[in-house]
Amino acid sequence: MRNVIVLMGLGAVAIACGSGDDRSFDPSDPGNGAPPSSLGNNNPGSLGSSSGTPPNETCAAAVNKATRAKVDVIVVIDTSGSMDEETNQVKSNINTFASKIGGTGLDYTVLFIAAKPGNPGPIPIPGFTLPGVCVPQPLAGADCADNPPIFHQLNKDVESTDSLKIIIDNYATYEPWLRTDAYKVFIEVTDDNSTDMSHTDFDTKLLAKSKAQFGDATSRKYIFNSICGWKRNTAVKSSEKCDSAVNIGSEYQDLSVLTGGTVESVCEKDYSSVFDNIAKGLVTKLGCEFGFPKSQTGQTDPTTVVVNYTAGNASAAKQLTQVTDQSKCGTIADAWYYDDNANPTKIIFCPTTCTTAGADTAGKLEVAVGCKAPPPK
Repeated sequence: MRNVIVLMGLGAVAIACGSGDDRSFDPSDPGNGAPPSSLGNNNPGSLGSSSGTPPNETCAAAVNKATRAKVDVIVVIDTSGSMDEETNQVKSNINTFASKIGGTGLDYTVLFIAAKPGNPGPIPIPGFTLPGVCVPQPLAGADCADNPPIFHQLNKDVESTDSLKIIIDNYATYEPWLRTDAYKVFIEVTDDNSTDMSHTDFDTKLLAKSKAQFGDATSRKYIFNSICGWKRNTAVKSSEKCDSAVNIGSEYQDLSVLTGGTVESVCEKDYSSVFDNIAKGLVTKLGCEFGFPKSQTGQTDPTTVVVNYTAGNASAAKQLTQVTDQSKCGTIADAWYYDDNANPTKIIFCPTTCTTAGADTAGKLEVAVGCKAPPPK
């Protein structure tokens, strides 16, 4: 009997033969809880297969919901005296941001590196404490408390120029809150620039901390987004800074360019569009990658994988087209490819597929395994 593995909704749902949670179904019986008709049997026509599988074959299936990529979001906030308004904008928009990325199917956690209210600061002054950052519910717990496993805060004062050094120096403290199988997504919020550590030094030291967490120089597993002194409608790394910023934040912008992150302006009076743009960039980069399906034995023939998409406003599924590699994305519509054709670990949507099928939160994505698929174009 063939195995069938399915990714459904915007997350992944596995259907595999022979597990302890299997529930047998007959595709001809409408009342048995079978999956959608496009996958109701291993009919070669319905899967786009040429394998000649008998159309009346019955599968024993287990259905388990999964998700897209995992992301650990690390928000680092300059809490120096010039950042009060900007800090309030972060607090006002962080819950909406988390809801948006969660709504796409990304499995997220959030870590804040910033002083909490009442922190005495780097140089304690009698009777004075920093206003700090108290993240509101529901992301955080009541009264600025952590809300594990979704939210943690490292109660650390971040000044105008030391954030990159703080990220590196305090890694051992916040490392237990990170997941080794998750992309790391940094969001730097500052009106100044790093003088304690260059972007190249930061990148080298971060990668040296853990290849599992951050990748390596050939394949980084982190994205650095900058909300800094960049002036809107100018080129990234322009010498012009936005009005209320102290510095353009060139070191942070360099990290964003290096890792494919987003550069935004810290001078905006309303951060809703700022976080919106970061969310869109994040979903485009990570939200259209799916884990390569595995059979019960852990082995899956890459030539037996078919990806189907049902739009949220449609009832019929259509088969997306596999291409040999990313270079074919601009020439073939509704396309996807493997990260490695010989030993794939990911199914990756081409950019146009990502903004259509991948962004359809009401749609359904299905990946069927077990029948011979059409050869990639």
